[in-house]
Amino acid sequence: MTLSELPRFTCGDEKLNQACQLALGGMAINTRWMQSGLLTRPAPCLMAGMEYATPWTRDAAINVYFALALVDAEVARNTLLSVLEEKDGEAVIGGQYWDRIIWALGAERLFDVTGDMDFARLAFSAIRRTLQICLEEEFDPADGLFRGPAVYGDGVSAYPPKYRNPSLSSGILSWSQEHPEERVPRGGGIPMKALSTNCVYFHAFRVLSRLARVLGENPGDAEKRAADLKAAIQWAFWNSATGMFDYLAGECDAQESLGLALVILFGIADEAQTESIFRHAHRTEHGIPCVWPAFPPYDQMGYGRHSGTVWPHIQGFWALAALKAGRRDLFCEELFALSAHAVRDGQFAEIYHPEDGRIYGGIQDAVEDYAEWHSCTWQTWSATAFLAMIFYGIFDLEEGGGAFLPQGLSFAEMEVTAGGRRLHRELRSEQGKE
Repeated sequence: MTLSELPRFTCGDEKLNQACQLALGGMAINTRWMQSGLLTRPAPCLMAGMEYATPWTRDAAINVYFALALVDAEVARNTLLSVLEEKDGEAVIGGQYWDRIIWALGAERLFDVTGDMDFARLAFSAIRRTLQICLEEEFDPADGLFRGPAVYGDGVSAYPPKYRNPSLSSGILSWSQEHPEERVPRGGGIPMKALSTNCVYFHAFRVLSRLARVLGENPGDAEKRAADLKAAIQWAFWNSATGMFDYLAGECDAQESLGLALVILFGIADEAQTESIFRHAHRTEHGIPCVWPAFPPYDQMGYGRHSGTVWPHIQGFWALAALKAGRRDLFCEELFALSAHAVRDGQFAEIYHPEDGRIYGGIQDAVEDYAEWHSCTWQTWSATAFLAMIFYGIFDLEEGGGAFLPQGLSFAEMEVTAGGRRLHRELRSEQGKE
């Protein structure tokens, strides 16, 4: 990604113009040369943020899904390859076990933009093998769900008190070691079943099936797995009393905003459920909170790092879900809240306070006590979340967040001059869509 190749955006709202420049600039400064995973030589990859030395699997996938595939497909491909590993001669997805399959979302988006069949073959193989491993280690046939924490919830403050560590270790991965009597004997051992994680598995099976059709490969039982998992999510998570899907199946009915966004984006929720979610979900002036309410004891000291706070990448998914459902009012809430924060601070930070909107890392366990954690600077998925709102909400690259991008489309074709709507119509005409 070179500075001369960065896209440009202008509109009648100066804050949106400035925020877009900050977002693109953040992507540029977080693009660094590295060699890891299946990259055979050093290549430019997008890091998770200015304070990170690696892309991270979930961040890599989300960044590609939101914006990177459009802005720079080569860097997107490098970034996705950098988090793959080789196991017994096959490519598998690396990263934290419970949500590594989210790589499939980024892989699908990159294929939609480039139509790269070689990458599609690699993605098909890596997704298929990783799903096989996850089925063996984390799938519970008793209810048809996958065990594991929430997609972004690697800290214990994302969960009810049951999931605290006696040592006050902040990481949820420590829970299995510190609760040997409660751990599940297979896989990672954490018994919880999170809404967002099961939604991602559902879509991963659909991606596997789609890539199989494109490549002329045998999809196996991927379609049936997806259909069964959708039914299991409906049965285990839908809560008619709250009018929303629960956070943790059978044990927590808190609002997990990422999971709620994904059930809408992936078509798991029906129309009535979607309307109910928008009617009942708690929102703040500064963006939808990651989880609501904050769990104890964090709620007595402020807000948990992973509960009650505003994370921009979750704002991005929520905004796209609102767009898909025709709720442009909710989409605009997130767009303008996030742009205001970025312009005020001169950067896209990792986390914000739900009451006053300041940069705020939230409260979390810190070995000897509880402490306010740091909110990382120039966080990439915060920037790409904003760009996703611009690309899909202003330019309408995805009609309602549901259609696939035309294969072969590159963002360079959209190098900008005037308002997004006019440019969008010109681009669609070039693609033979009008």
